[in-house]
Amino acid sequence: MGFGTLFFGYFLLLNITYFSFTDLIASLIMAMGLYKLSEVNVHFKSAFYVSLSFSAVGLVELVCGFISMFSPTLDLGVLFDYTALVRYVIIAMLTLLILRGIGSVAEEVGLDELAKRARVSMAPTLVIYGAYTILSIPLQTGETITKILSVASVLAMLGTLIIVTVNLITVYRAYMKICMPEDVDNEVEDKPSRFEFINRHRAHTEAKQKEYAEYRLEKFKKKNSKKKKK
Repeated sequence: MGFGTLFFGYFLLLNITYFSFTDLIASLIMAMGLYKLSEVNVHFKSAFYVSLSFSAVGLVELVCGFISMFSPTLDLGVLFDYTALVRYVIIAMLTLLILRGIGSVAEEVGLDELAKRARVSMAPTLVIYGAYTILSIPLQTGETITKILSVASVLAMLGTLIIVTVNLITVYRAYMKICMPEDVDNEVEDKPSRFEFINRHRAHTEAKQKEYAEYRLEKFKKKNSKKKKK
């Protein structure tokens, strides 16, 4: 399922120390999940293309990381600085598109709390990655400014851990509550509960999810059909 794959890829962003060795894997896993989700939402489709650009950055990071390991005397500091700057811009764009996609889909299926959670997370995501982007700009500064920037970097790092965790919870809730088209034909029937009200709730939820998934799939097919006619 798209959200499940996306969750595992986004989870790797919690690696804020040795990310040069995991970004490529994270971006490719997220691309797989977003490719599946791109069928039902334009924001996920845009996020898929952004994740591919993240893969390119991850590849550069990985190559630079191995070069630094085997050739420690080679100074790649400037390249690392500019790569990090691009990295944070791309992650910010990717995250905002994912949250917009989740918010849009959640609204359509009546999951107002999830939609609100996704929208609320967008602002702090932009602020934290914006701060990280600014801090990644290589500048010649004095000793006092350097100390201030060091403290700011630590705060930005903590903020990143928090916002990635919050966004992971949002993606996980989307995984648990939103049924995608590929799930319609792969449903596993739950064992009936002893309590009738639970069975009625399950039946109602499954019917709504299946109805939504079929609606989105049909909408996507019609959109593709119109594009082919043009």
